[in-house]
Amino acid sequence: MKSGKLLIVLLTAFFLSCKTEKIVIDKPEKSSYSVRELIDNDIKTVSEKEKLISNYKASNTIYANLINTELHIKFNYSKKQAYGKAVITLKPHFYPTDSIILDAREFNINEISVSYKNKEINNISYLYKNNKIKIKLDKNYTRNDTLKIYVNYTANPEKVKPGGSPAIHSNKGLYFINADTENPQIWTQGETESNSCWFPTIDSPNQKMTQDFYITARNDFISLSNGKLISSVANEDNTRTDYWRQDIPHAPYLAMIAAGKFSVIKDHWRDIPLNVYVEKGKEEKAEKIFGNTPEMIEFFSRILNYDFPWDKYSQIVVKNFVSGAMENTGAVVFGEFVLNFRNEQHRIKNETVVAHELSHHWFGDLVTCESWANLPLNESFATYFEYLWTEHKYGRFEADNHISDNFNEYNFERFFKNKDLIRFYYKHRDNMFDAHSYQKGGLILHMLRYTVGDDAFFKALNLYLKTNEYKTVEIHNLRLAFEEVTGEDLNWFFNEWFLNKGIPELKITYGYIPETKSASIKIEQTQNLNKAPLYKIKTSVDIYLPDTVINKKITVTKQSQTFKFYVETRPLFINFDPDNAVLCKKDENYTITEYTDILDKAPLYSDKIEAFNALIYTRSHKLNKIYLRLAQHPYWKFRYKAISGFNKNIETDKILIDKFIKVLKEISKNDKNIKVRNLAAKKLKNL
Repeated sequence: MKSGKLLIVLLTAFFLSCKTEKIVIDKPEKSSYSVRELIDNDIKTVSEKEKLISNYKASNTIYANLINTELHIKFNYSKKQAYGKAVITLKPHFYPTDSIILDAREFNINEISVSYKNKEINNISYLYKNNKIKIKLDKNYTRNDTLKIYVNYTANPEKVKPGGSPAIHSNKGLYFINADTENPQIWTQGETESNSCWFPTIDSPNQKMTQDFYITARNDFISLSNGKLISSVANEDNTRTDYWRQDIPHAPYLAMIAAGKFSVIKDHWRDIPLNVYVEKGKEEKAEKIFGNTPEMIEFFSRILNYDFPWDKYSQIVVKNFVSGAMENTGAVVFGEFVLNFRNEQHRIKNETVVAHELSHHWFGDLVTCESWANLPLNESFATYFEYLWTEHKYGRFEADNHISDNFNEYNFERFFKNKDLIRFYYKHRDNMFDAHSYQKGGLILHMLRYTVGDDAFFKALNLYLKTNEYKTVEIHNLRLAFEEVTGEDLNWFFNEWFLNKGIPELKITYGYIPETKSASIKIEQTQNLNKAPLYKIKTSVDIYLPDTVINKKITVTKQSQTFKFYVETRPLFINFDPDNAVLCKKDENYTITEYTDILDKAPLYSDKIEAFNALIYTRSHKLNKIYLRLAQHPYWKFRYKAISGFNKNIETDKILIDKFIKVLKEISKNDKNIKVRNLAAKKLKNL
C-alpha cells in the first residue's frame, strides 16, 4: 500500500514538473521553481534512465556454442559429493576467441585439459573464480574450430550458497535424499541454472547440446537420465554403470540424472517407450495419475500437427523434490504430492500437472525461451495445455473451472505484484516463476485463441514449432508466426498483453429503449492507466431474446464506448464476451431477473457460476424449477450448487418438491461425485 501511494505521488510530481517547465520557458519570471531544482529534476530523470539500462536483463551473450557433453559421474553418499569426468565439445560462436568460460559451482578442480583435432593443446592455463572456470587457450580459435575440454572434478552441492524461490525451493542442483539409510535417492533439478552444480557447462537457456551420460550407482539401484539407455555394465565394487545417450540437442538446464530403488511401470505410445518410476507399493496410485499419458501424447501431437519429438518419455516420482515437477527432456521428475489425491476432482487436478510437464516437450524443450525474461514462452503454454487436456478429456465445464482457478490465482497476485508478462527488469531470474508467467500467460493464450479462431491458433502454433524447432526464441518469434498465418498485424495484441502489465477493468452497462427498439451495451475501461494500458478488445456480445440468440461482433478501442443494436423486443439479457475468453475484471448492472435468466440459459461455466453466486440469497419458484433441472446437469459443480440452492420454504408446488426429492434420492445413491452424493443425502433430511 505504501509503495503504491508513493508511486502516485511521484508520478503527480513528475507531471506537475513537466507543466511547470513549459511555464519557465515562456514566462520565467513567474516560475515557482529555481534553476537548481530544474537541474535536479533533469539529473533524476537521467539517473532513472541509466538505471533502466543497467538493470535490463538481456539474453546471455553467446561466446561459444555447446555441442556435446560426455559425463562420467559417480557418488559419495556419506559426503554428498559427486566425482565427475566431463568432456565438453564446443566451438566459438562467431568471433575468434582465445578463451572459454564454463559455469561450475563449488567444484574442486582436479585437472583440466583441452584438445583440438584429437591433439592436446599445450600451454593452456585456467582460473577458477566466482564459480566460473576461465580457460586461456594457446591462440585464437574461430567458429570453424571444434574444441574438447576435459574437466576432472569433485562436485560439492552442499556447499552451494542457498537460494531459490516459491516455485523452486533450492538451487543445489544435485540432491542426496536419505543418504544415511539403506534406501537413499539421488536426483537433480537444473532449472534455472543449477545443473552447473554437478557438471561443468555453459549454464544458459540459449544453449543446446547433446549428451552421453555414464552414471555409476549401486548395483541394486535403477538409474534414469535423458535419452535412451544404451548399455549397463556391472563393476567389481558392487556398482553398475549405465550409459544414457541423448542424441537430440536440448538446453543444459533440462539435463537430469536420478538413481534409487524404483518400480517401473511400462507402457508405450506408438513405438516410443513410456516408463513410470515410483517407489514400490505406489504402483496403483501411479496408474491412476499417469495412466492417460499415451492419450495425452496422441492428443497434443494431433492438435499441434507435430508428433512428440523425443525418443522416449519417462516420468519419475521422487522424495522431497524441491519443486512441483520438472520437464527434463524425456525424463520428467515429480514430487510425491502427485500421487496424493482425496477424490476424483483432486486426481484430475494432479493429472493436469502431468499434462503441464508433457506439453513442455514442445514448448520449452523443443522450442526454448532464449532468456528467463521470456519464460512465459515455456510456462504460459504448459499452463494453457492443462486447460486443453482437461477440455478434451473431461469437457468444457471442467476446463473452464480449471481456468477460473487460474484467474483467481493471478487476480490475487496482481494486487501486490503488477508486472509485464515478458519482463526484462526482474530482480532475480527465480522471480519469473509466478502467477504472471503461468496463470496470466495461460489466460492470454486462451484469449488469443478466441481472438484469431481455433484453426488459425493451432496452425500458428504448428508454424512456430516447425520454424523454431531445437532453437531458442523470444516473444516476437511467436508473434511473427501468428502474423504469417492470420495475415494480420498483431503488434497491438502482443504489446498490450505480453509486453505490458495489468488487465482491463470494465464497467459494463446494459440498456434497452423500447421506443427505438435499441439494445445497448456501454463499456468503460476503469483501470488505472498508469498501471495498465488502454486496451483494444476484440470480442462479441450475445443478445438473448425469448426465442433466439443474436451474436454481434464488437471491437472496443476507447476508454468509454457504447454499442447499439436494433432488437424488436426487450432482451432477456445481453452477454458480453459469451466465450468467456477476455481476461478482465467485470462490473455489470444485471438485475436479479436477468441473473435468473442467465442461470437458466447461458451455456458456459463462468456465466452460470456468476449467476449462482449472485442469486445465493434469492428465493423464488422460478429459481426452484431451474435448480431442479440443474440438479440433473452432467457437470458436478452445477448439480452441487443447484441442490444447495433449492429452497422448500417458499415452494407451494408439492409436485415440484416431490420431483426434487426423487432426484435427490437417485443422486444420494448413484452420483459419481462424493461431494454431490453427501450434499444430496443431507438435503433429503431437510426435506
